[in-house]
Amino acid sequence: VTRLSHFLSTGAMRNIASPVIFTLVVMSSPTRQASFAHALSMMSGSGGGLQDKSVVVGLNAAFQKRFVLPSSTPLTPGSVHRADAVEEGLGGKGQDVAVTLRHLWPDAASRPLALAQFVGTGAGGDAVMSLLEATLGEGGSWDALTVRCKSAMRTCTSIIGSDSTTELVEPSGVVEDDEIDKLLGRIDALASSEETETGKNLGAASLCIMGSMPPGCADDTYGDLCSAVSGDITLTVIDSVIGLKPLLASLTSKRGSETYKGGAVLKINASELCRLAGVEQSGASEEDGVSSDELKAAVEKFKSDFVASEALNYMAITDGRHPAHLVKVEDSSLFRLGVVDLSSDQTLYPIGAGDSVAAGTLAAWLHLRDAFKSPLADNCREALAKFRDGIDIEGIDNASSDMLAAFAFGVSCGSASCLQAENSVVDTKDVVQLLSKIPCPSTC
Repeated sequence: VTRLSHFLSTGAMRNIASPVIFTLVVMSSPTRQASFAHALSMMSGSGGGLQDKSVVVGLNAAFQKRFVLPSSTPLTPGSVHRADAVEEGLGGKGQDVAVTLRHLWPDAASRPLALAQFVGTGAGGDAVMSLLEATLGEGGSWDALTVRCKSAMRTCTSIIGSDSTTELVEPSGVVEDDEIDKLLGRIDALASSEETETGKNLGAASLCIMGSMPPGCADDTYGDLCSAVSGDITLTVIDSVIGLKPLLASLTSKRGSETYKGGAVLKINASELCRLAGVEQSGASEEDGVSSDELKAAVEKFKSDFVASEALNYMAITDGRHPAHLVKVEDSSLFRLGVVDLSSDQTLYPIGAGDSVAAGTLAAWLHLRDAFKSPLADNCREALAKFRDGIDIEGIDNASSDMLAAFAFGVSCGSASCLQAENSVVDTKDVVQLLSKIPCPSTC
């Protein structure tokens, strides 16, 4: 399959394309190979393949509604509330990442996005597709890995009061086996068309794996997707703890190559890390934050339990309003990163902020690896370079300095998204201003 698809993608023997695709259908699952052909046709004339693409995996997509209360009205459980406005938009962690990236990358053509997701039926699913088309660009390849499924589209509802935002999340419909096969078939096509003359698949430029999976997906689904998409050059950001062990095992197998030049970071909340590692927190609630000793213990236990040392380069740990931390997994070096206090009289919109952190970290990491190919907005380039040059930690290596700067940029994106009503939308002016306010990082 790989060799035949590469043969076709070079432009040779186009007159036998149909018989070859027919042969593929005979060779394997009809659903998967039909999807393979679909993806090849979508890539025709559009620079198909993975090498220049950023693939965002957010299987649990959603249609977002915002129920906006009058500006002076807090949400009171048990009371009747009348909205000033009801707004509609995109929801789900994968879509949130794509939205943030599009604001950071104003030239959509320079860094093609492929959004791997299941979009349900009905008016909600149709609305999501239309919103994505408007947001990510008409005629692009963003939907090359998007599969419409039989289940109804779930809706997430944000109730925005004067003092807080409450999120109501509907359960997801079941994804069927043939729908999963469709997605895997399309990824097969993208990966196969990227094979070079030497038989090497470099993989996507970047891979972002976000959030939960809908019912019907096996525990190793993310691992399978990573195996298909990731290659020697891929920078991977993970913001999920679902199917984490098989996913990390997939990354470990990639890193065994002598030509590997990619990297992987796990973005995770400090309290979630403690729960995974079985480390008890001393604070009364998550709002109290995690102590340095608790964090160090959780990191070591996590590395042991999840065999993470061979899979990950870094762990990017957020802790709400408390300082964030970056861990260099190889030697457990721990770096402290302050966050900007957003406390004010203005209404904040935190839904999707963590997804903007992941997106911003990825965009900055890609830029610092290869600024020549980077589509990052000019004002963000300048601010990121200034922050990176200002890191002055004795003994820190260049790669860790780059990752620390990228994470700081991501944290600034998360804060900037809280200033916008729509999920994960950022104004690059806000990002730049907030990044300038982050104190110089330090060791712990």
